[in-house]
Amino acid sequence: MWLKIRLLKRLTLFCIGLYLPIKFFILWIESTHKPLCHHYTLEHFILRIIICCIVFIYYLYLQPNKGVKDGIVPSRYKLMIGTVLLQFTMTFGLLLLSSIQATLWQPNVQPIRFSSSIDFLYRGIIEISCLAAILEELFFRGILEKLFYKIISSRLWITLVSALAFSLMHGNMRNNLLYFVMGCFLSHLYYQTKHIIYPIMAHGLHNLCVTSIIYLKLDESLDLAINSLTIITRIILAVGALLSVYQYMTYRLSHPETKNTI
Repeated sequence: MWLKIRLLKRLTLFCIGLYLPIKFFILWIESTHKPLCHHYTLEHFILRIIICCIVFIYYLYLQPNKGVKDGIVPSRYKLMIGTVLLQFTMTFGLLLLSSIQATLWQPNVQPIRFSSSIDFLYRGIIEISCLAAILEELFFRGILEKLFYKIISSRLWITLVSALAFSLMHGNMRNNLLYFVMGCFLSHLYYQTKHIIYPIMAHGLHNLCVTSIIYLKLDESLDLAINSLTIITRIILAVGALLSVYQYMTYRLSHPETKNTI
């Protein structure tokens, strides 16, 4: 663990050494009134790496503390396959919930649009699917939940509070319910698998699915297909998907050392 911390500290210092001259260069370029799109992208990327490294270092420092103890569990390859299948089911359930919410309350607003394949590669894959998933899971599951263990004894309340903080952090009031459900799923997945890599995988895969649907412009046709179902059918399918995810996580992932077949 201490070797990882030293490597992360060196990586952090290296990124800071890159970030400072780039920042000064951007400030100098601003005085010439030239376009800064690519410079801002590089600056934002390095800043994300620095933040991820700092959060990861703090996460590693918390490992000896009481709380959820991460470790390599048996049958981890089957756990990875199970996590992928769970996330696909969860994403399907969230799409149904989004459609139900749009029908009963108000339509959802999707601000993310990609102007080109390069934009999708950076924002959709690198930033949203990779860096954002790593940073948010390290913070909410790896750090925040460990700190909650010091003041909250109930695992249920830790999951609910963590999911609530996760939903409020995104600042999208119309989609708070979807973020809350996703936060509950990721928190329970972390608790059952005992390793941070699995919620990171699930979170990144979900973000990749959503951004890919938007980039490929499949969101409108997908909405039409889901909306062709009756509201009762959508509710039944959504509840069934969420219950199946919960049942699998609780009764199959909780004992990976026994029969953990897919």
